[in-house]
Amino acid sequence: MDPLISPEQFTALMAGTGLEEWRLNVASAAIRSYCGWHVAPVLEETVTLDGNGGTVLMLPTLRLVSLDEVRVHGEVVGDVEWSHMGALRGRWPNRWRSIQVRMHHGFEAPADLLGVVLEAAARAVNSELGGQAETIGPFSFSASEGSTALFDHELRVLDRYRLERQA
Repeated sequence: MDPLISPEQFTALMAGTGLEEWRLNVASAAIRSYCGWHVAPVLEETVTLDGNGGTVLMLPTLRLVSLDEVRVHGEVVGDVEWSHMGALRGRWPNRWRSIQVRMHHGFEAPADLLGVVLEAAARAVNSELGGQAETIGPFSFSASEGSTALFDHELRVLDRYRLERQA
């Protein structure tokens, strides 16, 4: 199996070439992974969902801007009631991968979220790659936690944008 980073990419990053962009991308990916969706910006996306046999279906979003199309078993369903938080009301089949939804969703540029991205990426850019903890006399220096290390106060901000895990 190939490594996730090519040897050429690794060499360039260790030399500092493209490191800021790399760390910004890593911080953004860690935040999106924690939140369970892309969060920002607003974009058009088509998702395939499992039907739950109920009357309410939750989309993987916390800010639905527009519901563009809903298909059940490939057939367009009209007049679906929806909330800005991503809940759809209708009659949903109890069948996996039976619902396709095309939507515009996400936040424009929430300052608190962008602040977390900036802080995580800046921490990573200002830390040494592969650093190790060290003690010199009475002084201790901690190793880099990397750009994916998010602090408790940052996680509290991200919790406002985090999807609940669906079974």
